[in-house]
Amino acid sequence: MKSLQIITLGCSKNTVDTEHLLSQVKDAWRIVPEDEACPVDVLLINTCGFIGDAKEQSIQTILSAAERKKAGEVGRLMVFGCLSQRYMSQMPELIPEVDFWFGARDLDPVVKALGCTPVKEPKRLRTDNRAYAYLKISEGCDRRCSYCAIPFIRGAHKSVPMETLVAEAEALAKEGVKELILIAQDTTYYGLDLYRHRALAELLRRLSEVNGIEWLRIHYSYPADFPEDVLTEMADNPKVCKYLG
Repeated sequence: MKSLQIITLGCSKNTVDTEHLLSQVKDAWRIVPEDEACPVDVLLINTCGFIGDAKEQSIQTILSAAERKKAGEVGRLMVFGCLSQRYMSQMPELIPEVDFWFGARDLDPVVKALGCTPVKEPKRLRTDNRAYAYLKISEGCDRRCSYCAIPFIRGAHKSVPMETLVAEAEALAKEGVKELILIAQDTTYYGLDLYRHRALAELLRRLSEVNGIEWLRIHYSYPADFPEDVLTEMADNPKVCKYLG
C-alpha cells in the first residue's frame, strides 16, 4: 500500500477538513503521521492564506517539501487549502515542483486525485485523541468586512444540516469526546441559508442531547445581529459553556 502524509497548517477549520479527507482515503493509503520524517509516495499540504505570518509559514512548508521531493523523499507533492485558493493563478509558476494545486472550497477533487471516491457526508479520521473536538457547523461567509479575505477564499456561507452535525457529534462521542467546540467563519450566522432563521440555539439543544457530550463551546461568534436565544440557551442549558470566542 502506498503512503500518504498530510501536513495541516492554520486554524481548527483546516484540521476538520483534513480529518474529513483522511476518512475518505484511509482504506486506499497507508497514512503517515504528520510529525514522522520518512519517505512518502504522496505529501499533501493543507495551507492557510489568511494573514501574512500564515502565508509565510505555508510557503516555507511547501518549499521545504519541494526540497524533499528533489531529494527523492517525496513522490508527488500536492497542495490545497486557503493559500492555493487565494493565489491559484500565481503559485504553479512560482513553485513548479508541486504536482497538483487545489482550492479550499471542495475536497472532492483532492479525494479523486488520490484515486478514491468522494463521500457526500464523510466521517472523520481524527488526528488526535483529545477529549475535545472541533465541530465545523458551516463553511464560508456572507459578510464583506473590508479587512477580511475569507468570503473570497471560502465562498458564500453554507450551513451543515443539523442532522449531519448531530450524527457527527454522536460518532465523536463514541470515540470518547466529551467537549465539542463549534467553529465556522461566523457561528452565529448558522442556519440562515437552510432554515431561513438563525438556528444556533436549536443546534445547541440538539447537540446537548447527544449521549456522552458534556460541554458545548462556541467559537467564532460575531456581535452584529447576535441571536439572543443563544444567550438564553447558554443560561438554561448546563452543557453550554458560558463562553463566546
